[in-house]
Amino acid sequence: MTMTLPYAASKPAARPWLSVHVSTLMVWTAISLIVTETFSGALRYYLDQAHLAPLMYLPKALCSTMFALELLRVKVSRTFWVALLGLAASSVLAMLHGAAPENVLFSLFMYSPLLFGMVCGVHLEHRKRLLAWVIGLCLLASILGLLLDRYSVVPWKGYSYNLGDTELKGNTAWTTGDDDRLAGFTRQSTMAAMIIAIMALYLSAWTRSWLKLAVLFGASLGAVYMTTNKSTAAAFFFTLLLLPLLRAPLLSRLALCVVVGIGVALPVMGLTLDFDPLQAHGTSVLASFYDRLVNTWPNVYQQMSELGLDWSLFGAGFGLVGSSVSLFPVYGASGPAICDNTVLYLWAAFGLAGIALYVAVLPLMLELLRKRAPAAVAYLTITFCNVLVSWTTDVLELSLSNLFLGMAVSHVLLRSAMPAAAPLPVTAREAGHGRI
Repeated sequence: MTMTLPYAASKPAARPWLSVHVSTLMVWTAISLIVTETFSGALRYYLDQAHLAPLMYLPKALCSTMFALELLRVKVSRTFWVALLGLAASSVLAMLHGAAPENVLFSLFMYSPLLFGMVCGVHLEHRKRLLAWVIGLCLLASILGLLLDRYSVVPWKGYSYNLGDTELKGNTAWTTGDDDRLAGFTRQSTMAAMIIAIMALYLSAWTRSWLKLAVLFGASLGAVYMTTNKSTAAAFFFTLLLLPLLRAPLLSRLALCVVVGIGVALPVMGLTLDFDPLQAHGTSVLASFYDRLVNTWPNVYQQMSELGLDWSLFGAGFGLVGSSVSLFPVYGASGPAICDNTVLYLWAAFGLAGIALYVAVLPLMLELLRKRAPAAVAYLTITFCNVLVSWTTDVLELSLSNLFLGMAVSHVLLRSAMPAAAPLPVTAREAGHGRI
């Protein structure tokens, strides 16, 4: 399948000062983001004690900087500029609807890992060994953090702090029935579960020993179960079931189509079908799912519909949906802060174009399936897991999900656009010293 590249890399010789250690800069930027997200709850607590809480935002600032820096080294295509202009137009629409500049800037800042992964992802593949080691250590730390949270009292649990005039949660402490929602070193249980699932799937692509895979998946699935986050646990489990199907391309394609189709159909079911409201208040495993079907999703649709037809067609605009609305409230007309479904989240932000963006993940996964490289398998399983989680979660609010989604796009569209390494001398190749 022929794919149009958003841009083609420029010659590294044109800016030698940028091309010397660019892969090193990129990988350490990614590492800083991964480490910060893994220890986000604990780091927020201790940095706030030292009056250094703004340092938590340094990794995303680096992602934004590296994204801009890489744009200086590439020849941007017309398609890429059209996408950026569309984002700018959506931002203007949000401000016309009442958003402040800080709403737009915060959303751009929040999605910086996605942009960084898209533009700089191939550089990270050049240092995948270092990245894998860091991810492995962070996975181990995440599991140990859950055990520490379960069997001891950690000082950052339930902690909040002020950044200017805004109170931020450093760690969310809450329970479901008699079960404590463990978050380990992170801010909340959902984040801990997603971090563990993503890291385990990434490492599995390069693990060839069945025993090591069994230990990796067993420990990771047990840790995700400890967080009591049902959607991530189910998504991780079904992603593991996908792995044997990868040898059967037809069944794999069918599975990918089904999960994307269900993701689009679920909010429609919540709007068109009648469900028992009592199911949303019960103690069953599916109570939270019924709550979304009965309350959350219809309320999001009603909120957007009451604001006018243009909101339904074109969305609230970039910056007027999600965390930016919670952090910088917009009085009067504004999009929903929580949708609990990524299709609704994208529709609320971008209108019908948002639904098209969600469906676009299907050709992305199909192209990853066509490639048989370990990196493609890693990105495919991570994206598949994210799609499953997106049924009941605003998955684009999670930084690591954004990072690896961007890396998946980079792997599919940009790999051949990167400058090729200089060929080895003939004598070196004959000596067998070439790198794979």
